[in-house]
Amino acid sequence: MLLLLLAISCLALTSETNAESKEAWGYVNIRKDAYMFWWLYYTDSAADYSKFPLVIWLQGGPGASSTGYGNFMEIGPLDVHLNPRNSTWLKKANLLFIDNPVGTGFSYVTNKSALATNNKQIADDLVSTLSSILDTVPEFQKSPLYIFSESYGGKMAVDFALALSKAVKSKNITCNLKGVALGDSWISPLDSVSTWGPYLYTMSLLDLTDLRSVKAGAYEIKKSLSSGNFKQATDQFSKLQDLIKNCTNSVDWYNILKTEGPEPKKSVNKLSRNHRLYKLFSRQVEPFHGDALTDLMNGKIRQKLHDIPPNVTWGEQSSDVFAALAEDFMKPVVESVNTLLINETYIDVNVYTGQLDLIVDTLGTLQWIDKLKWPGLKGFMNGPKKSINFPGGRTGGFLKSFKQFSLFWILKAGHMVPADAPETALQMLDMILSKKK
Repeated sequence: MLLLLLAISCLALTSETNAESKEAWGYVNIRKDAYMFWWLYYTDSAADYSKFPLVIWLQGGPGASSTGYGNFMEIGPLDVHLNPRNSTWLKKANLLFIDNPVGTGFSYVTNKSALATNNKQIADDLVSTLSSILDTVPEFQKSPLYIFSESYGGKMAVDFALALSKAVKSKNITCNLKGVALGDSWISPLDSVSTWGPYLYTMSLLDLTDLRSVKAGAYEIKKSLSSGNFKQATDQFSKLQDLIKNCTNSVDWYNILKTEGPEPKKSVNKLSRNHRLYKLFSRQVEPFHGDALTDLMNGKIRQKLHDIPPNVTWGEQSSDVFAALAEDFMKPVVESVNTLLINETYIDVNVYTGQLDLIVDTLGTLQWIDKLKWPGLKGFMNGPKKSINFPGGRTGGFLKSFKQFSLFWILKAGHMVPADAPETALQMLDMILSKKK
């Protein structure tokens, strides 16, 4: 593996802000024609940052950028307007953002054949990337390592954790993997899709006729998945989203209480309008770009990260990434979660779900959890549920935990939990990082 560049900066992004963080960023040539971009922030909570955990953040999509959306819209030190974020996760940990899969964000390929086409390849690429990063900043090799994720990022995180655990055992990498956190994650597409109807019906967004139509669409997807026709299931997924859009007057897929806004003016969708994935990509990935973020990443951030190749535009290959994974899109990774819980018992598995999320609703998440083959499932189900409290009698959510498995219900939040409920998300992070075995 070849590390193409490394930069360390203690300077603020603009003279208007006092937010200063020690940072590192770079590219890793993970394989032929494939270059992964990463960006590391050191916690500003202590002089000895290596004693703090290292949190890897994986965005969803697939094709949404961690260094862009997760960083500036959710948990990084600055927001999209370069103002300090009071709820930054740097208060609790060092943060490593990776533009994954390759082709996402500032990551790029010089030949489309190098794009990842399945979750296993994504996991192997992430292990290669992390290995190179830890060679560059070896002080983090012993730091407690957690993989946090959102949406499709959770699907990638599960197999990444399995591949990383295997690499640690075979001594191909030195790191201290402690846990994964799966936020509103695309673990079982069928369970999510099959609960859209009941969830929307309960929330007064469908009538009985609509509910029957949505259930019928979900059943068609189930038949395709059962027969192994995953590409057809992806197409049917898109059609079912069209149906729900019409029935609900365009409910927002990421937070049902928000009004769906206009499509971003600076689209990164390079697929033709006649492409079968055009609308699906626009729904799943375009919301993670937007005008302000796209302008920032291709403007001031590109200037700051001065070694970005001149032919690379942030987000430009995102639609290619999405298309390359079309067949893998609807495949579940529940068995991988089972393996983590049963075979890798030293790894904490945390799941968190936003109350107002539609695309990966809580009902679907509870449904796939109920199907786990983990021997501790009964103990988890029968265990107590605790509230996450704030001053003034406010309840931010709930937690249930048994052995190495935990589930967080986050109230008043949609798909992007740290953006919708930053205070609760920060407390959840602290609870996960400080969990005693």
